[in-house]
Parts: sequence; C-alpha cells; structure tokens
Amino acid sequence: MKLKWIYTTRDTGERFAEKALSPVKGGEDFRLFVFPGKERQKIYGFGGAFTDTAAMALFRMEESIRKKAMAAYFDPENGLGYNMGRVPIGCCDFSSVPYSHAEVPQDRALSHYSIAQDKKGILPLIHMAKELGEKRKEPEELLLYALPWSPPGWMKSNGKMSWGGKLLPDYYGTMADYLIRFIRSYEKEGVSLWGLAAQNEPVEVQRWASCEYTGEEEGHFLAEYLIPALEKAGYGDKKLLCWDCNKDFMRNRARELLADDRLRNKIFGVAFHWYSGDYFEELQKTHEEFPWISLLATESCVVMPENLADWSAGERYGHEIIGDLNNWTCAYLDWNLFLDQNSGPGIADNPCAAPVILDNSKQEMIKMSSYYYIGHFSRYIRRGAAALEKQMEGERTEIRPEGCAFRNPDGTLIVVLMNRQDAPLRGTVMIEGEAVQLFMDPHSIGTLVVGPMED
Repeated sequence: MKLKWIYTTRDTGERFAEKALSPVKGGEDFRLFVFPGKERQKIYGFGGAFTDTAAMALFRMEESIRKKAMAAYFDPENGLGYNMGRVPIGCCDFSSVPYSHAEVPQDRALSHYSIAQDKKGILPLIHMAKELGEKRKEPEELLLYALPWSPPGWMKSNGKMSWGGKLLPDYYGTMADYLIRFIRSYEKEGVSLWGLAAQNEPVEVQRWASCEYTGEEEGHFLAEYLIPALEKAGYGDKKLLCWDCNKDFMRNRARELLADDRLRNKIFGVAFHWYSGDYFEELQKTHEEFPWISLLATESCVVMPENLADWSAGERYGHEIIGDLNNWTCAYLDWNLFLDQNSGPGIADNPCAAPVILDNSKQEMIKMSSYYYIGHFSRYIRRGAAALEKQMEGERTEIRPEGCAFRNPDGTLIVVLMNRQDAPLRGTVMIEGEAVQLFMDPHSIGTLVVGPMED
C-alpha cells in the first residue's frame, strides 16, 4: 500500500508534518478495522462563515497578510481546502454595523432593497475564496448557503431586529420576496447560492439580530410562501435547510416539519450547531427516522482564550467533527472565518474565537490549534467522499483514540485519528487484511492517507 501519515501534535511543534511509519514497540492500545466496502453518507465539504465582521477584520490587514489569510483557508494545496460557506442575510452578531437589506419601513415592494453593505466586505471575500478554489486540478464549486438572523425590524412583532420577536403573518409574503431578492442580487454580483434557510436559531432570543419561529410557523412560512416563491422565481433547485440550531432538539423540529407532506420532499437537510453539547445520538436517531434527509453541521466556535496557543480548542473541534461525521453528517461549517484580537470588529461584543485570528495592531496572522485540527479533515476528505464503517477494539476503552474513515472519489482511503490522552498510544489500522502500525504522541491528531495521492 502507498501510505502517508500526516501529523500534528501539541508538544513537538509538528503541524501537518509527514512522518515515516515504522513498526512500534510495546503493547498495542487499539486496533481499528476499516471496511471500505461498507459506505455510509457522502461528504459535501468543509468551510466557514462569510460574515461582515470576518471581512472587515481581513480588510484591516496589509495586503500581504490578507493574501496569506485567505490562502490559509481556501488554497487547495497548502491551505485547508475549504469548499463551502455560510452567508448571513442582513446583519448578525458578527457584523461591523447593524443593517438589513430593506431599511425603509413598510416598503412591501422592496423598491429600496440594497446589498450595499455586502459589497463592502462579504462579496469581495467570497470572490477571493472562489478564485483560490479554482486553482484545484479538478475545480470544485464553492457551495454557499444563506440565511437571515432576523427579518427587517418593521416586519416583526417587536419592531426591531434584535431580542427575538416574530415575523408578522402579514409580512410572510414580503419576507419570501426579501429572500428571493437576495439570491438575485448575489447572482448579479457573480455569486450563485447553493442553499437557503429561513432563519438562524429560530428558538433563541438574542440581544443581537434574532427571530422566533415555532415548528408550525416555520412550516407554514416554508410551505405557503418561501417554497412557492422559490419555484416561481426559477430557484426550486436551491437546497432548503431547516432548524439551524442546537443538536439537542433538532429531531423534534424535523418531526414537526417533515410530517407535512408539502415539506417532506422539499427540505434537503437539517442544519445544526454544537453549543448544547455532543448529542451525537440525536444525529443517529434523526438519520434513522428520516434517512433521506441530509445532516449538516453549520456553526461552531469557542470563547476567545487568554492564550491563543491553547490546545483544548483544537481538541474540542476534533472531537466534534469525528462524532458528527461518524453519525451521518455530510458537511461541516465553522463560524467566522476571521476575527481580530478583540473578537471583532462587531456590534454585539460576543467574545468568540476563530481558527485564524488577525491582530490588526501587530499586523499578525495567528493560527489557533482549531485551524490545524479542522485541516486534518478538510485537507484530505474531498467532496463526494463516502464515510466508511469501522470498528475500534482495545482492552481499555478509555485509552482508545477517536477516529473516522472515508473513501475519496479517486479511491484514496482517509483515516483520521485523534489522541486526547496525556499518554502516548500505539495501535494498528487494519484495511482489507493489511496492517498499518501507528504511534501517537499525547494530544495529537493524524491523518492516514492510503492509496493514490497527487504529487
């Protein structure tokens, strides 16, 4: 077998280092069996969010730093190879200014509709990402989906974009037109959207842009207004996502919406966030009840640590991505692509971190541990890869690594293993009767590539 072992570890300073494989001495802590003939879900890709804050953080940097920062994510050879993205419709908690795309009250015709703020930051950011992605030997489309954090305030029960409130029934049609107008406006700027959701976190009341929908309300809006508007406008092929909130109650919302025959075959996927905890069993149960529905992880972040070298952020990402991908998730999108050293520039004072921090005071780009952990998946698992069945064995379950396995469209097998323990691990990966022995340092992650690889 042709093998590559790409490795990152906390204590040695190795980052995406290619290491030689050799027989390991001592007892075996684990044995991982990979079954290439037993395929599960297909993977769409990996990415992050094109927020207004991310764009403004980037554009405060010198041009040379901007180029390096974008390449860090979207360069297919030396970056993370991102091929997906999430786009807010109007402002969110990570916007540099509060705004909607329809600022004139009671403008039902949307005659004053504008994406002027997006032209300042988000759209240039997307175009830069697309240009880098086109450098692939086999170019992949940048798949973008968009969603609002809130309708314009004048359409809502509380009269403002923040602090929840509901979309007034009298404006359901106007809101559907508002979303259609966004798709068309982006197309005029050379950006096509792959998917759409009606609302971010529809059960959360936030001090920033937010809006509440019950399952019944979301279903009514989708079935009676948004889906007909999409089909009438020629956008019936857009991937329609729902929920876009925490995993713990995603199955409940799926049940509410998919019980409606008008939605059962129109909703493409259930999007979810990680903030409630692991809840991997909810992914499995959601798949079992609705096996035709795609599951997409669409937002995750950690609080900005005092020490940007903090390793726990990366390990949390690794644990989450492995757990999600082992439970039928077909895409993984992080939150902000970039933030500055103060978690901004933003309107909400929300102290989040991003995998790439851009310190504008020092004109410095900092890659957090999360950057490298995400990369052990996104750099090597390509669009169209199939997740594979696997079995982990070992006398002591508490010291087994966490792991997942995939077959890329070119036949390459990818195995990602993570050791969160304070002690090293020794073990064997078994693939169709072939044994690959591995040694893993404490607090490390590695990607085993088996088969053809581009030079």
